Amino acid sequence: MAPGPKTGPALFLGLELTTDQLRTSIVDESLELVGVECVDFDMELPEYQYMLSWHIFCSSMFHCL
Repeated sequence: MAPGPKTGPALFLGLELTTDQLRTSIVDESLELVGVECVDFDMELPEYQYMLSWHIFCSSMFHCL
């Protein structure tokens, strides 16, 4: 089913990707901040084994941190 007509003010999404986090911001037509969300890779994604924004891996050729 196709979405209905849009109502309300236009919103704009900003993305900021750095080595340690992804941050999204939403602003309206007058550039008033509507919302912000942030994902900290070190804290919120431990399954990817990042520590201080560096990927940690072990190998027989390298010393493991």
